[in-house]
Amino acid sequence: MSKRTMPDTDPLPEWVEEPFGEGMGDEKPQGLTSQAEIRSHIAELEDEAPAEDEFLPPADYELRDRRTLQDVSDDVERLRNEIDHLRARLSIIQHQAATVVRSNVAWADASAHAQLGPYPWAKLAGAMAATFIGARMLGRAAGFAAMVLPLIARPPNRAQDR
Repeated sequence: MSKRTMPDTDPLPEWVEEPFGEGMGDEKPQGLTSQAEIRSHIAELEDEAPAEDEFLPPADYELRDRRTLQDVSDDVERLRNEIDHLRARLSIIQHQAATVVRSNVAWADASAHAQLGPYPWAKLAGAMAATFIGARMLGRAAGFAAMVLPLIARPPNRAQDR
């Protein structure tokens, strides 16, 4: 494969702004002209680079001794015990919640029996159905009344009375 080299002066695409400003034409900016200047500039940049500086740890960093495998194993065992303890507590809370729900259902049922007698849910459903049917009938009656009321309530015609 042949190696191609890029020409030094490629024409810029039209969407790229002129890098040296208006009116500067083809003049090149003044800069490093010799290899020695380039090497000295690179050496200055390397001296300023933070890569070789000593990095300090953050202010809140605590310096600890290295942990042994036994320390890590103890921590894992402690966490497993804590997870088991939390699962047991969660199980107790779930059992208590189920008991509360059951007792509330039993209380609501007993309250309904005390207020409505036997078959309270059937009586409640019947009352709801009667309310629905009554509202439908009243709506139709209101339409009929709106039609008939002007005929009934009109003032008597005095001309017909004579």
